[in-house]
Amino acid sequence: MGRADELAELVGLLDAALDGRPGFAVLAGEPGIGKTRLAEELAALAGARAVPVLWGGCTAAEGAPAYWPWRRVLRSWLASVGPARAAAAMVGFGEVARLAPELPGEPVESDRFALFDAVARFLAAVAEEAGLVLVLDDVQWADADSLALLAHVTREVTRGRLLVVVTVRPAERDLALGGLVIELFGWDDAEVGAALGGVPDPDFVAAVARRSGGNPFFVGELARAGTAGLRVPAAARDVVRARIRRLPEPCRALLGVAAVLGRDVDAALLASVTGVDGVLDGLRPALDDGVLDHPAGRVGLRFTHDLVRESVLADLPATEQARVHLAVVAALTPSADDPDVVAELAHHALAALPAGDRVAATAWARRAAAIAHSRLAYDEAARLLGDALAAGRPVLSPSERLSVLLELARARGLAHDVAGAIATFTEAAELARATGDAAGLAAAALGLPEVSEMPWLDVARGWCEEALRGLGDGDSPLKAKLLAQVAHGALFTADPRTITDASAAALAMAERLDDPSSLAIALRARQLARAGADGNAERLVLGGRLLALGERTGDQEDVLWGRLWRFDALLQAGRVLDAEAELDALEPVVATLRRPLARLHLLRNRVTLALGRGRFAEGRALNEETIALAERGGHLGAYATARSLRLGIAARTGGDPGDLDWLRTHPARMLPMAALSRAQMSLYLVARGEWDEAREWYASLPEPGSPQVPAFMALALEGLRALLLPDFGDAATAEAVHRLLLPYADLHLVGGAGAITTGGSVRGALGIAAHVAGKPDVAVRHLRTAVTVNDAAGLAYPALLARIALAVALRARARPSDGDEAAALLAEADAAATRLDMPPQRARIAELRAVADDGGVLSRREAEIAELVGRGLTNRQIATSAHISERTVETHVGHVLAKLGYTRRSEIAAWVAGRKQ
Repeated sequence: MGRADELAELVGLLDAALDGRPGFAVLAGEPGIGKTRLAEELAALAGARAVPVLWGGCTAAEGAPAYWPWRRVLRSWLASVGPARAAAAMVGFGEVARLAPELPGEPVESDRFALFDAVARFLAAVAEEAGLVLVLDDVQWADADSLALLAHVTREVTRGRLLVVVTVRPAERDLALGGLVIELFGWDDAEVGAALGGVPDPDFVAAVARRSGGNPFFVGELARAGTAGLRVPAAARDVVRARIRRLPEPCRALLGVAAVLGRDVDAALLASVTGVDGVLDGLRPALDDGVLDHPAGRVGLRFTHDLVRESVLADLPATEQARVHLAVVAALTPSADDPDVVAELAHHALAALPAGDRVAATAWARRAAAIAHSRLAYDEAARLLGDALAAGRPVLSPSERLSVLLELARARGLAHDVAGAIATFTEAAELARATGDAAGLAAAALGLPEVSEMPWLDVARGWCEEALRGLGDGDSPLKAKLLAQVAHGALFTADPRTITDASAAALAMAERLDDPSSLAIALRARQLARAGADGNAERLVLGGRLLALGERTGDQEDVLWGRLWRFDALLQAGRVLDAEAELDALEPVVATLRRPLARLHLLRNRVTLALGRGRFAEGRALNEETIALAERGGHLGAYATARSLRLGIAARTGGDPGDLDWLRTHPARMLPMAALSRAQMSLYLVARGEWDEAREWYASLPEPGSPQVPAFMALALEGLRALLLPDFGDAATAEAVHRLLLPYADLHLVGGAGAITTGGSVRGALGIAAHVAGKPDVAVRHLRTAVTVNDAAGLAYPALLARIALAVALRARARPSDGDEAAALLAEADAAATRLDMPPQRARIAELRAVADDGGVLSRREAEIAELVGRGLTNRQIATSAHISERTVETHVGHVLAKLGYTRRSEIAAWVAGRKQ
């Protein structure tokens, strides 16, 4: 009643889903507003069209196992299709059985992403035959892991015949669920009157409407009270409590215990806790009065509404509730071998405090957390461990508290709560230091191996060094891992000696021990230590060693990283085809792992190759996928890298760079790790002609060879800087770049730890730097080699840039045949830019072809400024015309004078006039 428009919206989503366009709807509103009733109406219409409907209700009662609503969904499906059909349908989806052990087949071990992915694919497959409506009721009470699975399913099922509907009370839990939000409001007076039936008194209707707020549930309760001859109560909730108080005392006592147990009435447990025989008979008055009901298709009784249960609990003293919780613990303890019972035991033992046993409550919570962890429900595990820690603080010994802290920190890390994990590991480390527990301190230091945030690395490195001092002499896997973490912690410091020595010591110790786990970590540390250009050959060997180790132990993570390291090293060595072969071999590994981070690395490397080869549409699409995946997974470094790469793609193609303020305002934008992003921003602004801001970003780059620049990004950074040198006429920096890159002339401009771009042969950057530094012969020699090498490697984009740079260098050298060669190179470059769809480069080539032979020594901006000087404009007038500052004009004029060998502005004017003749 009163929900026709909302129901029509849901039916429209159902029609779209049956046509293969999945839908997701959120029914939002206060308790009693009719969310579940509306979902039931949709379910009835779907059932009439032979579309299966699966329900998964959430419960307000704590103690339900993780993924409880999803387990209910899967149980419902199993009951509807039967064991034989279920067994056939489960083939290829063994991971799903981890959520519901009742399902046929052996559960398949996997990580959390693989589990979520399997559930999404399974539901899409189930929906294929006749469609499927999935209803999750009261998700404000869902555990965090269930909500994460919901988000994954609704995001990843982009094709199929699935409609997901959830109901939620927004006021009780602020959830960003997405989907079509249908907010339900109270009935108006006319709808209230229609609900009351007959021809009710207008004053009565107005009173009911006012005091119920149009809430359908309260309308019914107030109507019942009013028609029974009672005055309409001032508070609608008082009606429910008054009804309950009219029930017989024995019935009310049973209801109180049942309310503590949850909305669904577990008759057997209720009898065990109360010692009452025939509890169903005792509850009969509540069933007759509508306090309880017996829903169609469900076993047992339940409270007609959560508001009814809440009203019962409101009248039950806290001491009585604690007594019930303790009685439940006693009743359930004999069944503690059942993993699902452990979660209930933990809830009731904790809820009974302070009346109960703190030691026992803490133990039950830790055991329940371990079960949640085994089911990949990391958020639930973290919640339980947090409760265990709070409950156990007064009674746990320091070593026991340290164990709980470490378990909690690990769970938070696995749940992607990195900040929470760091805070908890810090508390654990402080406790370990206070008690002299070197092993505990080591466990805290090694707790987040995949986190490379600088503040964490600094802190963890200190813990590692302290733990090493406390562990004494002799080799051990733990000491090898600590040494490796010391090396990792020095990654972003100006301390190459520490990372080199610590990584070598870690690797030597792990080799002596022949321990696979510590050897893998030590190899990783050594790979980071040798991430500079001078470590290229060694990194290729290290990657091969980790690959062999992973294949020997069956550890696909090691296989993944071994191939990723080999890709980086091979691409930096210029062996592009061999590098691509590593990615092809990586595809099945990523498919097996089914982890977002593995997919992220593969995508990023595919982007690198696509952009290097000039396939910008492909690279842009893959990079956007990378951005989305990194954002969803909370991989902040990968997200920032892909966002800055979007800028680089826009600079090359003239495309959309996205939100530039994201980088302009980012708090970490001036850190050394962000230097590549700053260079990309400068390149983009140069392409746009926004010279003042471009110069600011360029000036913010660390000096060539600065110890603040991590070794693994030095080649990539200098490659981008070289592209900017001609535009800013920075001869001194060009000299430094040339000197820095010359030892690596036979490598390619690729990072040494996670390749994100390839600038092709280092000789291209060397040639540009030599040209800007005033060494035309050297520039031509380098650039000719760069063209040849990039062509042979199939790197169309770096080859194009090398041709343009070579044409400019030839014109600057100005030997008799250089002009013709330069013209031919520009023709080739223009054809390539047209083929690759690069408007900015075509415009640049057109400018070069149109300019008379001026020696090619001026940048585009400098030539523009010289032209304005030739017109007789003052610096202030030039600043106004060019939309730059007067100080910037002075800088440009100074560069023009220096490059042309003049000392007066009149000489520039004469030079400009001569070019026009």
